[in-house]
Amino acid sequence: MLACQDPGKEEGKSIATSASRSALPALPAIEANPSAAYRRDIDGLRALAVLPVLFYHVRLWPFSGGFVGVDIFFVISGYLIASIIARELAEGRFSLTAFYARRVRRIFPALFATIAVTIVAGSQILLPLDYRALGMSATATVLFASNLYFARHSGYFGSAAEEAPLLHTWSLAVEEQFYILFPLLMLCAFWAGGRSRLLLGAMALLSFGVALLLVDRAPVLAFYLPFPRAWEFLAGALLATGLLPPLRSGWAAQLCALAGVVSIGWAVFGFSSATAFPGLNALFPVLGAMLILHAGQGGSAVGRMLSGALPVAIGRISYSLYLWHWPIVVFWTYRTDGDWRLREQALILLLSLLVAALSWRFIEEPFRWARRFTTGRAFAFAGAMVAAGCGAGGLLYLSGGLPARVTPSVAALDAASRSMAYLPQRCSGTAAVRHRTLCAVGAHNGTAPSFLLWGDSHAHALKPAFDQAGDALGLSGRIASYPACPTLLGLDRLDQPPSHDCSAFNAQVLAMLRESPTIHTVFLVSRWGLCANGRRPEGGTPCYLGRDENDDKSFSQDTLLFRSGLKETVRTLTGMGKRVILVAPIPEFRRNVPESLARAELYSEPAQLELSRADYLRRQRQVFGAFDEMQRRFAVGIIYPHHLLCRSGHCATMMHGVPLYSDDDHLSRQGSLLLSGMVYEAMRPIRGPADRKGKWRPRQDSNL
Repeated sequence: MLACQDPGKEEGKSIATSASRSALPALPAIEANPSAAYRRDIDGLRALAVLPVLFYHVRLWPFSGGFVGVDIFFVISGYLIASIIARELAEGRFSLTAFYARRVRRIFPALFATIAVTIVAGSQILLPLDYRALGMSATATVLFASNLYFARHSGYFGSAAEEAPLLHTWSLAVEEQFYILFPLLMLCAFWAGGRSRLLLGAMALLSFGVALLLVDRAPVLAFYLPFPRAWEFLAGALLATGLLPPLRSGWAAQLCALAGVVSIGWAVFGFSSATAFPGLNALFPVLGAMLILHAGQGGSAVGRMLSGALPVAIGRISYSLYLWHWPIVVFWTYRTDGDWRLREQALILLLSLLVAALSWRFIEEPFRWARRFTTGRAFAFAGAMVAAGCGAGGLLYLSGGLPARVTPSVAALDAASRSMAYLPQRCSGTAAVRHRTLCAVGAHNGTAPSFLLWGDSHAHALKPAFDQAGDALGLSGRIASYPACPTLLGLDRLDQPPSHDCSAFNAQVLAMLRESPTIHTVFLVSRWGLCANGRRPEGGTPCYLGRDENDDKSFSQDTLLFRSGLKETVRTLTGMGKRVILVAPIPEFRRNVPESLARAELYSEPAQLELSRADYLRRQRQVFGAFDEMQRRFAVGIIYPHHLLCRSGHCATMMHGVPLYSDDDHLSRQGSLLLSGMVYEAMRPIRGPADRKGKWRPRQDSNL
C-alpha cells in the first residue's frame, strides 16, 4: 500500500499559462505567465491523479502502480504555487502572511475534520495499542511532521502501514514543508535579481540526485523525506516559470499530451510495490504530468477530455477524496479479513466519493470563501486546531490507547503484541559483533561462553528458551542476531537496502567464532521458510536472496541460493570443529496472532488463525529437504518446534489463555519458553558444568 497525496491545493482557482510573458514588468528574477483564467483541465488532471490512488488502495486490478498519483499532485502543486507567487511578485503584491493564511483556509478545515472523525471512529474500532499509535500519528499530523513519524515507524508498503489511518498524511506534511520554504526561495530569486529558473533548476537537480542516492541505500527515507521529493514540486514550478517553449501547433500539443498520458499510464499499470521508488522511476509520472499541463494550453484532445464535467467534478473534490478515503479503507480492512470482492471495493469507492462530496460542500468551500475568515482569524483557528490535535493525540498516547474501552482480557491479548523477548540494540547487528558487545544468553555464572545463538530476529525471539535451558545446565553463551539476515554465508537480502549488509554481518560472526575456542556449539535460527520460498504468508514485500545487488530477483533463485547458502554455512562451521544445531522453522500465520485473538474477542467473531500441520509441512518442504541433506552430510542436530507447536495436527496459537506469538511468525516469551525442553535436550552434550540438582526440568505441556 502507499500513502496518497494532498490532491488539489491550488490557490482558489487554477492558474492558466500563457505563451507570452511580454506583458510582465521587467523583473528578470521571476518569470511567470500572467493569465489567471481558470483551467478546467487542471481539475481534470487532479482526477487522473486521485483515482489511481483510490483504485490502488482498494486493490483494484490492474492499478498496481496507482500510488504514483501522489507524484502527479506534487507536480500540480509546484506548478500552481509557483504561478501564483511569480505573478504576485511581478505585480508587487505578494505577502507571506496572506500566502500562509490562504494555505490555512485551504488545508486545515477538511484535514482537522478528518482527524477528528478518525479519532472518534477509532475509539469504537481500534484495539488499545493501535489507538495509541493513532494518537501518536495524529499529533505528528497536526504538526505537519507525519512524514518523519512514518519514516521512523513504518514503511509505506508493509502490512503495518495498512492499519495506520493517518498514513496518507505523509504527503500533506511533505507539501506543507515545501510551502514553508518555497516562497522564501522565490523571494530570494526575486531580490537577488537573478534567474529564477536557474535557481529552481539547480535545487531540482540536487534534490533529484539525493533521491537517486537514497532510493537504493535508504528507500524509506527517499520516500518520506521532503528534500528527495522536492524536485517533483520544482518540476512543476519550472514549468510555470517557462521552462518549456510554447507549443506552436495543434499537432505538437496533441503529441505532448499523448506522451504525458502514456508516461503516466506506464507507471500506473506497470509499477508495483516492488518497484524502486521514487528516484529514477518517479520521472514517469512527473514528466507525464508536466507534459499534460504544458499541452493543456494548446487545446489538445487530452485536455478536452480532462475538461469534461465528470473529471472536473472529481478533481474539485480530490482533496477531500484523498483525505477521507484512506481512513475508510483502513477501518474496513481492520474489521474484515481484507480479501475483498468487487462488491466491497465498489462500496468503499462509493462511500469515499459520497463523504468527499459532503466534505467539499460543507467544510472546504465555506471556510475557503468565508469573508469573515480573515487572516488573523485564520491563524487563530490554525493555532486552536493544532493545540486541540496535540492534546487529543497526547491523551491517546499517554493513556495507552484508553484500554478501559475494552475488557481486560481483550487488553491483555492486545498487549501480547509487545511480548517478544527484549534485546538491547547494542547487542544486535554488525557493530555488536565487531566490537564484541554481544549479549549473554543462558547462565550468568562468569564462565566462558560455550555456545552461540546465531540468526535473524527469530533468534532474538527464542532467547528466553535458551536462557532457561542454559541456566538449568549451567551453560553460558552469546547471541548474535540481526533482523532480516538469515544465517546464509555470502548471501544478502536484495529486498533490503544495501546498507543492511547481511553478508558482512555473517562474515563478522564467522570471524568471531574463529577467535572463540570455548564456543563448541552453534545454534542457527532464521525464518527459513521465507528464505526458501520468497513469499510471505501474511503478504507484504517478498524476500529475495542474492550474492550482490545485480543478481536477478526470483523465487526459483531463492530456493537454489537458500540451499547453497545453508550448505556453505554448515560446511564452514563443521570445518572449524563446531557442532551445528539447526532450529527448524516456527509455524507462520497469515495474520498477527495476538491482534487477531484480541479482535475476535472484541467483535465476537472467529479469529481465522487456522494452520494445519500439513499446511505447515507443505510450506517448509524445501527447508526440510535441505535440513535432511545437512544431517546426512554433516551430522547436524535439528530442533523441530512444530513437533510441539503442531502436535495435535493444528498449530497452536495460545496456551492457558496466553498467546504463543507476538505477531504472525515470532514467538512471544511464553511461546519461546514452551520450547525450553527441546533446547535443553539439544544443549546437554555441550561440555560444561553438570546439571544442577533441584533445578528446572523440561516438561512437555499437554494443553496445546
